[in-house]
Amino acid sequence: MKVQKRFNKYEYTIYAILVAMVFLAPTFSALFHGHDLTDTKFLVNDLLKSWKIFIVYVIAFAIHDQIIAPLLVYKHKTLSYVAGIVVLTGVFMLYQCNRRPDLPESPDGGKPVTELPNGVDVAHPGPPPPGAKGEFGVANATPPPFQRRDIVSFILFLFGLGTNLGVKLYIRSLSAKERLEELEKENSKQQLEHLKYQLHPHFFMNTLNNIHALVDIDPEKAQECIINLSKLMRYILYESNHEYVQASREVEFMANYVSLMSIRYNDKFKFTANNSDDGQGIWIPPLIFISFVENAFKHGVSYNKESFIEVGAVRHTNNTGEQRLHYTCRNSKHPTNGNCHKVSEASGVGLSNIRSRLDLMFGKNYSLEITDGDKEYKVTMDIPVYTSNPNTHNKEEKN
Repeated sequence: MKVQKRFNKYEYTIYAILVAMVFLAPTFSALFHGHDLTDTKFLVNDLLKSWKIFIVYVIAFAIHDQIIAPLLVYKHKTLSYVAGIVVLTGVFMLYQCNRRPDLPESPDGGKPVTELPNGVDVAHPGPPPPGAKGEFGVANATPPPFQRRDIVSFILFLFGLGTNLGVKLYIRSLSAKERLEELEKENSKQQLEHLKYQLHPHFFMNTLNNIHALVDIDPEKAQECIINLSKLMRYILYESNHEYVQASREVEFMANYVSLMSIRYNDKFKFTANNSDDGQGIWIPPLIFISFVENAFKHGVSYNKESFIEVGAVRHTNNTGEQRLHYTCRNSKHPTNGNCHKVSEASGVGLSNIRSRLDLMFGKNYSLEITDGDKEYKVTMDIPVYTSNPNTHNKEEKN
């Protein structure tokens, strides 16, 4: 609704400018032709006479804009629009053909007659003397049904309606384009929310299974895990609802997740985090790292074999001066049922979701590479980051 109101304001601003130009045209014409501007009375009368003619065009323009044009532009009723144009044109031409100028034109096509012979009543001049020639050069001649003046008026009439229809269709196309962009943006946002929340059931299922295994073995440790899980849930429910979060909070979330998941494994598992800084001062999409780490636990960690997960994040500046974050996640690989998992099998729902999210958020301005070796699996991601809170900027743009 706000979009439509804004474009309506643009449309009527254009109309106001056009009408003002039309009504100012006689004044500029008088200046251009060097008329005597000291004769105020003559100038005012001439302007009023011109404006009286223009008002008819403005009324026809308004009828077309408010009643007839919407039939085609908004309701797509072509036949009704054509019928309305025919009726409006007929009424306009009927008015034009029955309208006569205030003063007759001289027989030689010169200036209009402004003075009549002495003794002739201007208001009631009476019949012309015998043999006198009328306005069209023949005594008592009947004027033709269409004069050159009428043809010019008809052309100006059609030009006005065409201008109105063209502006209306143009504004309509701009409005429809912006609404489409808004719908696409909203649809992308909903897709992001859907993809983001698909992570939750899988994550909670794994974590609750871990806690369930600890209840009988180490109740105190199970209670500690429940507290950690509540912190993770708080992050997911509240902070991850924003489009962007501080990278430091994402790193903290990932560390808590690893702490919970590591409980199930023995000393043969090793987790290493190589971060160039603590992630303060940069903003990234939420839950962007966890899918890689979750996938590493699912496919790269064994209960009885040496296993590792190594993650790293390095902030850097590219050639164009853009701040970016280079993230890596390496994990060991172990045969499952005699076969090493392939990239397509290892990616699963999590990596498929993360790639879809990256496409929606960054378009082509990111890189995601997956290396599936014989003994290790590696994910390398490079994304742009914000150095100030982008959530505030997005709210200002929406308002």
